[in-house]
Amino acid sequence: MTAKKRILAFEIGTFFTRYVVFEDGRMGIPGTIATPVDSIESFYQALAHIANGQRFPIDGIAMSVPGFIDVDKQVAVTAGALGMLYKHEIGKELQEYLDNPVPTWMENDANCAAMAEKLSGNAVKLDDFALITIDSGVGGALFLDGKIRRGKDWRAGELGMMIPNYETGGFSTMQDYLSTIVLAEDYSKEFDVPTGSIVPATLFHRLDEPRVRKIVDRWIDYLAIGIFNIVAVTDPECVLLGGGICREQQLLPLVNAALDKIAQWSDFRTVIKRCRHTNNAGLIGAYYAFETEVEGLEKVPIH
Repeated sequence: MTAKKRILAFEIGTFFTRYVVFEDGRMGIPGTIATPVDSIESFYQALAHIANGQRFPIDGIAMSVPGFIDVDKQVAVTAGALGMLYKHEIGKELQEYLDNPVPTWMENDANCAAMAEKLSGNAVKLDDFALITIDSGVGGALFLDGKIRRGKDWRAGELGMMIPNYETGGFSTMQDYLSTIVLAEDYSKEFDVPTGSIVPATLFHRLDEPRVRKIVDRWIDYLAIGIFNIVAVTDPECVLLGGGICREQQLLPLVNAALDKIAQWSDFRTVIKRCRHTNNAGLIGAYYAFETEVEGLEKVPIH
Protein backbone atom coordinates (compact mmCIF):
# COMPACT_ATOMS: atom_id res chain seq x y z
CA MET A 1 0.00 0.00 0.00
CA THR A 2 1.35 3.42 -0.97
CA ALA A 3 1.89 5.73 2.00
CA LYS A 4 -0.33 8.76 2.09
CA LYS A 5 1.28 12.15 1.66
CA ARG A 6 0.39 14.73 4.29
CA ILE A 7 1.10 18.44 3.87
CA LEU A 8 0.45 20.81 6.77
CA ALA A 9 -0.62 24.25 5.51
CA PHE A 10 -0.57 27.48 7.53
CA GLU A 11 -2.35 30.72 6.66
CA ILE A 12 -0.56 33.29 8.81
CA GLY A 13 -2.56 36.42 9.51
CA THR A 14 -2.11 39.55 11.58
CA PHE A 15 -4.39 38.35 14.37
CA PHE A 16 -5.06 34.68 13.68
CA THR A 17 -3.24 31.78 12.06
CA ARG A 18 -5.25 28.98 10.48
CA TYR A 19 -3.90 25.53 9.68
CA VAL A 20 -5.01 22.28 8.08
CA VAL A 21 -3.54 19.00 6.81
CA PHE A 22 -3.96 18.00 3.18
CA GLU A 23 -3.87 14.21 2.92
CA ASP A 24 -3.23 13.09 -0.66
CA GLY A 25 -4.80 16.35 -1.76
CA ARG A 26 -7.86 16.05 0.43
CA MET A 27 -8.30 18.95 2.80
CA GLY A 28 -9.02 18.21 6.45
CA ILE A 29 -10.81 20.37 9.00
CA PRO A 30 -9.00 23.69 9.64
CA GLY A 31 -7.99 24.88 13.08
CA THR A 32 -7.18 28.37 14.33
CA ILE A 33 -4.80 29.91 16.86
CA ALA A 34 -4.04 33.50 17.79
CA THR A 35 -0.91 34.59 15.94
CA PRO A 36 1.91 35.02 18.50
CA VAL A 37 3.41 38.47 17.99
CA ASP A 38 5.57 38.99 21.08
CA SER A 39 8.65 37.29 19.62
CA ILE A 40 9.86 35.21 16.71
CA GLU A 41 10.59 32.36 19.14
CA SER A 42 7.00 32.16 20.39
CA PHE A 43 5.79 32.24 16.79
CA TYR A 44 7.97 29.28 15.82
CA GLN A 45 7.03 27.43 18.99
CA ALA A 46 3.33 27.81 18.20
CA LEU A 47 3.69 26.47 14.65
CA ALA A 48 5.96 23.66 15.78
CA HIS A 49 3.51 22.67 18.51
CA ILE A 50 0.89 22.09 15.82
CA ALA A 51 3.28 20.25 13.51
CA ASN A 52 4.75 18.07 16.26
CA GLY A 53 1.31 17.27 17.63
CA GLN A 54 -0.04 15.69 14.45
CA ARG A 55 -1.37 12.17 14.88
CA PHE A 56 0.45 10.99 11.76
CA PRO A 57 3.81 12.18 10.40
CA ILE A 58 3.71 15.07 7.95
CA ASP A 59 5.71 15.26 4.72
CA GLY A 60 5.91 19.02 4.34
CA ILE A 61 4.81 22.43 5.57
CA ALA A 62 3.29 25.13 3.35
CA MET A 63 2.80 28.71 4.50
CA SER A 64 0.78 31.68 3.29
CA VAL A 65 2.41 34.83 4.67
CA PRO A 66 1.59 38.55 4.23
CA GLY A 67 4.16 40.93 2.76
CA PHE A 68 6.90 40.75 0.14
CA ILE A 69 8.09 37.15 0.01
CA ASP A 70 11.34 36.31 -1.77
CA VAL A 71 10.42 32.81 -2.88
CA ASP A 72 13.87 32.09 -4.30
CA LYS A 73 15.58 32.63 -0.95
CA GLN A 74 12.42 31.81 1.04
CA VAL A 75 12.78 35.04 3.01
CA ALA A 76 10.01 37.29 4.29
CA VAL A 77 11.40 40.62 3.07
CA THR A 78 8.41 42.19 4.82
CA ALA A 79 5.44 40.55 6.54
CA GLY A 80 2.71 43.15 6.73
CA ALA A 81 1.94 44.06 10.35
CA LEU A 82 3.97 41.09 11.66
CA GLY A 83 7.20 42.98 12.25
CA MET A 84 8.88 40.10 14.09
CA LEU A 85 8.95 38.10 10.83
CA TYR A 86 10.76 40.71 8.71
CA LYS A 87 13.96 39.42 7.05
CA HIS A 88 13.50 35.90 8.44
CA GLU A 89 13.91 32.60 6.59
CA ILE A 90 10.79 31.32 8.29
CA GLY A 91 10.77 27.79 6.89
CA LYS A 92 14.48 27.18 7.53
CA GLU A 93 14.36 28.62 11.04
CA LEU A 94 11.21 26.67 11.89
CA GLN A 95 13.11 23.41 11.33
CA GLU A 96 14.98 23.89 14.62
CA TYR A 97 11.68 23.60 16.50
CA LEU A 98 10.36 20.50 14.70
CA ASP A 99 10.76 16.99 16.05
CA ASN A 100 11.17 15.77 12.48
CA PRO A 101 12.35 18.41 9.96
CA VAL A 102 10.41 18.40 6.67
CA PRO A 103 10.51 20.43 3.44
CA THR A 104 8.79 23.82 3.67
CA TRP A 105 7.55 26.46 1.23
CA MET A 106 6.42 30.03 1.83
CA GLU A 107 4.41 32.30 -0.48
CA ASN A 108 2.70 35.70 -0.31
CA ASP A 109 -0.90 35.50 0.92
CA ALA A 110 -2.53 37.24 -2.08
CA ASN A 111 -0.54 35.04 -4.44
CA CYS A 112 -1.83 32.05 -2.49
CA ALA A 113 -5.40 33.26 -3.04
CA ALA A 114 -4.72 33.42 -6.79
CA MET A 115 -3.16 29.96 -6.75
CA ALA A 116 -6.23 28.59 -4.98
CA GLU A 117 -8.42 29.93 -7.76
CA LYS A 118 -6.12 28.42 -10.37
CA LEU A 119 -6.09 25.04 -8.63
CA SER A 120 -9.78 24.53 -7.97
CA GLY A 121 -11.61 27.85 -8.23
CA ASN A 122 -12.83 30.19 -10.94
CA ALA A 123 -9.53 30.34 -12.81
CA VAL A 124 -8.86 26.64 -13.46
CA LYS A 125 -8.95 27.07 -17.23
CA LEU A 126 -7.26 30.48 -17.30
CA ASP A 127 -3.62 31.37 -17.96
CA ASP A 128 -4.07 35.12 -17.47
CA PHE A 129 -6.08 36.65 -14.66
CA ALA A 130 -5.87 39.30 -11.98
CA LEU A 131 -7.19 39.02 -8.45
CA ILE A 132 -8.17 41.86 -6.13
CA THR A 133 -8.69 41.12 -2.45
CA ILE A 134 -10.72 43.61 -0.43
CA ASP A 135 -10.97 43.64 3.33
CA SER A 136 -9.54 46.01 5.93
CA GLY A 137 -6.73 46.29 3.40
CA VAL A 138 -6.60 45.94 -0.39
CA GLY A 139 -4.24 43.46 -2.01
CA GLY A 140 -3.94 41.58 -5.23
CA ALA A 141 -2.11 39.13 -7.41
CA LEU A 142 -1.34 38.69 -11.09
CA PHE A 143 -1.34 35.26 -12.72
CA LEU A 144 0.00 35.88 -16.22
CA ASP A 145 1.31 33.59 -18.94
CA GLY A 146 0.45 30.60 -16.80
CA LYS A 147 2.29 31.62 -13.63
CA ILE A 148 2.31 34.08 -10.77
CA ARG A 149 3.98 37.38 -11.67
CA ARG A 150 6.17 38.24 -8.69
CA GLY A 151 8.42 41.01 -10.02
CA LYS A 152 12.12 41.69 -9.48
CA ASP A 153 11.62 42.68 -5.83
CA TRP A 154 8.65 40.39 -5.12
CA ARG A 155 6.22 43.33 -5.17
CA ALA A 156 4.20 42.63 -8.33
CA GLY A 157 0.46 42.57 -7.83
CA GLU A 158 0.32 45.18 -5.05
CA LEU A 159 -2.86 46.51 -6.64
CA GLY A 160 -3.93 48.36 -3.52
CA MET A 161 -0.97 50.71 -3.94
CA MET A 162 -2.19 52.26 -7.21
CA ILE A 163 -2.85 56.03 -6.99
CA PRO A 164 -6.22 56.66 -8.67
CA ASN A 165 -7.11 60.27 -7.88
CA TYR A 166 -4.07 62.56 -7.65
CA GLU A 167 -5.85 65.79 -8.59
CA THR A 168 -8.10 65.79 -5.53
CA GLY A 169 -6.72 62.92 -3.44
CA GLY A 170 -3.00 63.54 -3.74
CA PHE A 171 -0.96 60.43 -3.19
CA SER A 172 -3.78 58.47 -1.58
CA THR A 173 -3.71 54.89 -2.78
CA MET A 174 -6.47 52.60 -3.93
CA GLN A 175 -6.44 51.09 -0.45
CA ASP A 176 -7.34 54.51 0.98
CA TYR A 177 -10.49 54.47 -1.15
CA LEU A 178 -11.40 50.79 -1.24
CA SER A 179 -10.78 49.13 2.11
CA THR A 180 -13.91 48.13 3.99
CA ILE A 181 -12.78 50.51 6.72
CA VAL A 182 -13.47 53.36 4.29
CA LEU A 183 -17.09 52.28 3.89
CA ALA A 184 -17.51 52.25 7.67
CA GLU A 185 -15.84 55.65 8.03
CA ASP A 186 -17.95 57.22 5.28
CA TYR A 187 -21.08 55.86 6.91
CA SER A 188 -19.94 57.16 10.28
CA LYS A 189 -19.49 60.67 8.90
CA GLU A 190 -22.77 60.67 7.00
CA PHE A 191 -24.89 59.43 9.89
CA ASP A 192 -22.81 60.80 12.77
CA VAL A 193 -22.41 57.44 14.48
CA PRO A 194 -19.35 55.55 15.76
CA THR A 195 -17.35 53.80 13.05
CA GLY A 196 -17.73 50.48 14.79
CA SER A 197 -21.52 50.66 14.71
CA ILE A 198 -21.78 49.37 11.13
CA VAL A 199 -20.71 46.18 9.37
CA PRO A 200 -19.67 47.49 5.91
CA ALA A 201 -21.19 44.57 3.97
CA THR A 202 -24.64 45.36 5.38
CA LEU A 203 -24.72 48.59 3.37
CA PHE A 204 -25.39 46.48 0.28
CA HIS A 205 -28.70 45.50 1.85
CA ARG A 206 -29.78 49.13 2.22
CA LEU A 207 -29.30 50.38 -1.32
CA ASP A 208 -32.86 51.72 -1.43
CA GLU A 209 -31.80 54.40 1.08
CA PRO A 210 -30.41 57.35 -0.95
CA ARG A 211 -27.73 58.37 1.57
CA VAL A 212 -26.47 54.80 1.85
CA ARG A 213 -26.59 54.30 -1.92
CA LYS A 214 -24.44 57.41 -2.40
CA ILE A 215 -21.77 55.99 -0.09
CA VAL A 216 -21.78 52.61 -1.82
CA ASP A 217 -21.80 54.10 -5.34
CA ARG A 218 -18.70 56.19 -4.61
CA TRP A 219 -16.91 53.12 -3.29
CA ILE A 220 -17.99 51.05 -6.29
CA ASP A 221 -16.75 53.74 -8.69
CA TYR A 222 -13.26 53.47 -7.24
CA LEU A 223 -13.38 49.69 -7.51
CA ALA A 224 -14.34 50.07 -11.18
CA ILE A 225 -11.45 52.50 -11.73
CA GLY A 226 -9.05 50.01 -10.20
CA ILE A 227 -10.39 47.18 -12.33
CA PHE A 228 -10.16 49.26 -15.49
CA ASN A 229 -6.54 50.25 -14.80
CA ILE A 230 -5.56 46.63 -14.14
CA VAL A 231 -7.24 45.45 -17.32
CA ALA A 232 -5.68 48.23 -19.40
CA VAL A 233 -2.20 47.24 -18.20
CA THR A 234 -2.38 43.43 -18.10
CA ASP A 235 -5.19 42.48 -20.55
CA PRO A 236 -6.27 39.44 -18.49
CA GLU A 237 -8.92 36.90 -19.41
CA CYS A 238 -10.72 37.64 -16.15
CA VAL A 239 -10.59 39.77 -13.00
CA LEU A 240 -11.50 37.97 -9.79
CA LEU A 241 -12.77 39.79 -6.71
CA GLY A 242 -12.01 38.29 -3.31
CA GLY A 243 -12.73 39.16 0.30
CA GLY A 244 -15.88 38.82 2.35
CA ILE A 245 -17.57 41.93 0.99
CA CYS A 246 -17.24 40.65 -2.57
CA ARG A 247 -19.62 37.81 -1.73
CA GLU A 248 -22.50 40.29 -1.61
CA GLN A 249 -24.87 39.46 -4.47
CA GLN A 250 -25.47 43.10 -5.35
CA LEU A 251 -21.78 43.85 -5.84
CA LEU A 252 -21.11 42.47 -9.33
CA PRO A 253 -24.08 44.18 -11.02
CA LEU A 254 -23.03 47.48 -9.44
CA VAL A 255 -19.42 47.00 -10.57
CA ASN A 256 -20.44 46.18 -14.13
CA ALA A 257 -22.72 49.23 -14.25
CA ALA A 258 -19.89 51.43 -12.97
CA LEU A 259 -17.49 50.03 -15.56
CA ASP A 260 -20.01 50.78 -18.30
CA LYS A 261 -19.82 54.45 -17.33
CA ILE A 262 -16.16 54.45 -18.43
CA ALA A 263 -16.21 55.27 -22.14
CA GLN A 264 -13.09 53.25 -22.92
CA TRP A 265 -14.44 50.11 -21.23
CA SER A 266 -16.04 49.03 -24.49
CA ASP A 267 -12.54 48.52 -25.89
CA PHE A 268 -11.25 46.66 -22.84
CA ARG A 269 -14.32 44.76 -21.69
CA THR A 270 -13.29 41.77 -19.57
CA VAL A 271 -15.14 39.20 -17.49
CA ILE A 272 -15.44 40.10 -13.80
CA LYS A 273 -16.15 37.27 -11.34
CA ARG A 274 -16.10 36.58 -7.64
CA CYS A 275 -13.48 34.25 -6.24
CA ARG A 276 -14.79 30.78 -5.56
CA HIS A 277 -12.65 30.34 -2.48
CA THR A 278 -13.03 32.66 0.48
CA ASN A 279 -12.15 31.49 3.98
CA ASN A 280 -9.83 28.69 2.84
CA ALA A 281 -8.09 30.44 -0.06
CA GLY A 282 -4.82 30.94 1.78
CA LEU A 283 -4.64 27.33 2.91
CA ILE A 284 -5.48 25.90 -0.50
CA GLY A 285 -3.08 28.30 -2.22
CA ALA A 286 -0.25 27.49 0.16
CA TYR A 287 -0.77 23.81 -0.59
CA TYR A 288 -0.78 24.56 -4.33
CA ALA A 289 2.46 26.51 -3.99
CA PHE A 290 4.13 23.67 -2.09
CA GLU A 291 3.08 21.05 -4.62
CA THR A 292 4.05 23.25 -7.55
CA GLU A 293 7.43 24.38 -6.26
CA VAL A 294 8.53 21.46 -4.10
CA GLU A 295 6.97 18.25 -5.39
CA GLY A 296 5.02 18.74 -8.61
CA LEU A 297 1.32 19.55 -8.51
CA GLU A 298 0.30 16.95 -11.06
CA LYS A 299 1.12 14.16 -8.61
CA VAL A 300 -1.54 15.11 -6.11
CA PRO A 301 -4.91 16.45 -7.28
CA ILE A 302 -7.06 18.30 -4.78
CA HIS A 303 -10.58 17.21 -3.88
